[in-house]
Amino acid sequence: MRKKRIVAVIVIVLIFLTAFWIDYVGIRALNKPLEELTSLEQAVKPRFGLDLKGGVKFVLEAESTPETQVTREKMESTLGVLERRVNNLGLSEAIVVQEKGAHWMRIDVELPGWKDPQRAKELIGQTALLEFKTEDGTVVLTGDHIKDANLAFSNDPESLGEPIIQFKLDSDGTKIFADVTAQNVGKTIAIYLDSKLLMNPVVRSAITGGEGIIEGGFTAEEAADNAALLRSGALPVKLNFIEEDVVGPSLGQRSVRMALIAIIIAILLIFLYMIFFYRFLGVLATIALVFYMTVEVALLFLLHATLSLPAIGGAILSLGMAVDINVIVFERMKEELKLGKSTRSIISAGFAKALRTVFDSNLTVLVGAIVLFYFGSGVIKGFAVTVSVGILVGFLSGVVVTHFLANLLIPDSAAKKPWMFGI
Repeated sequence: MRKKRIVAVIVIVLIFLTAFWIDYVGIRALNKPLEELTSLEQAVKPRFGLDLKGGVKFVLEAESTPETQVTREKMESTLGVLERRVNNLGLSEAIVVQEKGAHWMRIDVELPGWKDPQRAKELIGQTALLEFKTEDGTVVLTGDHIKDANLAFSNDPESLGEPIIQFKLDSDGTKIFADVTAQNVGKTIAIYLDSKLLMNPVVRSAITGGEGIIEGGFTAEEAADNAALLRSGALPVKLNFIEEDVVGPSLGQRSVRMALIAIIIAILLIFLYMIFFYRFLGVLATIALVFYMTVEVALLFLLHATLSLPAIGGAILSLGMAVDINVIVFERMKEELKLGKSTRSIISAGFAKALRTVFDSNLTVLVGAIVLFYFGSGVIKGFAVTVSVGILVGFLSGVVVTHFLANLLIPDSAAKKPWMFGI
């Protein structure tokens, strides 16, 4: 028995210290720029929602055209293209999600920390259809074969230092481009982006390496943006912006302060309540809740859960559920104490008789959170994630950790000291 207790102590302490270290690294990473983060810091850096960090949110709706009909398959492809475009913006906390139900043709895009709504709209909503056309107007190659595209600067003496787009083709595109350029030596092959002529160079010789450049009188920002669009691919359907919301950084900072104050007040009130009504048992519950909060935050960091105000509300709700487990168990223990049982019997019976009630109540909330996650979107999913994680960790904390602490720290003579149970 003693060996089991020692092993249990070691396991609980290791879990707590690991979670505490993850929390520390994640919080420390908040003040570092993205390019300076280590792999561990990137893995655990907290993600904040639009309401806490500021930024822009768009709602886009797909529209069928004579050339392209909107289908669910094309919406999935569109979602992938938008996700790649957003990632190319360098935002690690962006959200791109398709709405459910009757609004399945809508996509919500949130860009926390983004300060230029117009540029974001141009990058997100542009079709970005790249076409290579021969002199007779035949499309011989499209951007679907672009493997990579990046900002570069011209080495040509006539345009030295001008921003250009340097691209690489995939294996199929390389073969097609080699054949087309070989057949059109001395002729022009025009390059269009969304039907806008970028350049119309004369082919001097066959291009077999699968690499090339695109010039168009770009600024460095335009070349970088167009390269990002080409890397992410063309949109399969036409998208219209039907809603735009801009949240200022100051509002986000104020929301953060208010959320932190609310969390601190809630935690302190819970600790005071438990200690006041349950005395020594309340102290054990407070220790278990510290364990619970440390592990929950670490898991949210590892899962890259987006922390918004609703998500923080979900965390506070799950904290209340974790406290509820202790309350139910402690009340059962009080009932056993009044029957004149020994301390060990009181602890064992209290947890055993409360387990069914605790399990049922937590399972009900967990099922509701899963339904919200499956059918919800955006902040609703964030709320569901924090509630689900909180319920699971809270059950572990309330049933396992508190039980272990009670067996370890409550003396055998406690049955003769009702005050230790809050009586």
